[in-house]
Amino acid sequence: MKTKTKTVLLVGTATALLATFNLAPQATAERTGDKPRPAAAPQQNGFERPAAGNPYTVSEWAADGWDLADGPGGGTPQGWDTRTSIDGETPAHSGAKSLRVFYPEGQIGPENSGALAPFRVPESREYYLSFWVKFSDDFSWGTTQFAGKVGIGLSGGGACSGGEQCDGTNGFSSRPIWTKSSGTAAVYYYSMEHEGEYGDHVVLRKDGADIQWPKGEWVNVVQRLKVNTVTDGQANPDGELEIFYNGESAAEKTGLRFVTNDDQIDKAHFSSFAGGGTPEFAPADDGYIWYDDVKVSTDRADICELSSCS
Repeated sequence: MKTKTKTVLLVGTATALLATFNLAPQATAERTGDKPRPAAAPQQNGFERPAAGNPYTVSEWAADGWDLADGPGGGTPQGWDTRTSIDGETPAHSGAKSLRVFYPEGQIGPENSGALAPFRVPESREYYLSFWVKFSDDFSWGTTQFAGKVGIGLSGGGACSGGEQCDGTNGFSSRPIWTKSSGTAAVYYYSMEHEGEYGDHVVLRKDGADIQWPKGEWVNVVQRLKVNTVTDGQANPDGELEIFYNGESAAEKTGLRFVTNDDQIDKAHFSSFAGGGTPEFAPADDGYIWYDDVKVSTDRADICELSSCS
């Protein structure tokens, strides 16, 4: 049987390693159309390379091997020049540095709060995305309404979001969020299933209780997203979404329909800002969120928080 070569790119904070190995052709079950998808490459960022004290701009992301996604569902990067910094003073999750993002008092949306950018990943039906996150001790969840996006999510195609109706041809998206005045942790996703004006969300739970994002403490979040298959232009209800919190499964949805075409996951979407779409969601005080040790891969074994990389 003929084999094809899979290219694996590990993008570290200072070193890029390139390796190849043989991979059997992709099975028909792993397609949504007639076109097989190229194998995806693990990719990571620990924010160690740049000098501390400077903004972590889109060009710095590129220097660390993360390229902006263009085309449908791309969007304009926001906040990187003015609301981000490489922090070498606050203890990082690992190493000496982390990414600090600013959430100003009274501001909502990625234009004025946090940061946003979609980064390209090779198309694949299933991905794991892991990051470590820490909220400042005085982080404000809002004023009289409470919600905001946290960290990095996964999306594909047109990245349906922002109140759009997902019809199976305009993509899908999934992002961690906070909600409620207690900072409840949840995952917010857009699929063909949602019937309201906005997307659906599932609260993260442990031992029967809702998980609240802690302040002043590093925690890990891993998202697993699997796109449904398609038969004769019809979406099969076999899409999956799962969130792990500190290594344990905390939320899961199965039977999802995301696409009726051959769109796959093709973006790691940094999307972290306050809101909600009205001023009531704005923070009552200035706040910060730190991010560290981001990794995205098609292989669970690459996610050390789930597999110990043993």
